[in-house]
Amino acid sequence: MNTNYVIRWKSKVNGRAGRGTKCFERTEAERLAEELNREYPQIEHEAVKWTPEMAEKASAQAMTEESMVLAE
Repeated sequence: MNTNYVIRWKSKVNGRAGRGTKCFERTEAERLAEELNREYPQIEHEAVKWTPEMAEKASAQAMTEESMVLAE
């Protein structure tokens, strides 16, 4: 079982973008992205392979956000 896919999304309205944290098998991620695109046409969803670089970037972003909260 290969659960290395996540859902990446981007708003067609304001350009905001993000990535889900739950991992799926490829077929399930693709099915979910299609379903989300039907239910939320103003947001573009796609299944992307989760890579170690993505994990490092997510970790660095979380640490930055945490330090911003502590500084407030």
